[in-house]
Amino acid sequence: MTIPDFSVLVWIIITSFAGGILSVSLAAIFALNLRTAWIPMLVSYAIGAMLGAVFLEILPHAFERAASIQSISATLLLGLLLFFVLEKLVIWRHCHGDHCEVHALHTEANC
Repeated sequence: MTIPDFSVLVWIIITSFAGGILSVSLAAIFALNLRTAWIPMLVSYAIGAMLGAVFLEILPHAFERAASIQSISATLLLGLLLFFVLEKLVIWRHCHGDHCEVHALHTEANC
């Protein structure tokens, strides 16, 4: 490892650590003061930002450097399907009230 590589590595670690501390601090502030109506909007923004980063920046570079475009496409499709199954089948939704939209659908289907 040369000296310039070491300094870049140190800067990466420092900025990652600072970004993590800033993220946790902002999450704590938002958790205390955030209106519940904003949460779906912020989640949608985060999902859009991640999908934009993937499809506009990361995947084009992966396609340029890949030996097989089919393997990258299959991996992408498998990941999307896996998270779809995770969302629809595995994640358990818990309700505290008497009226629950999620569990009402199950009881109506069984009647």
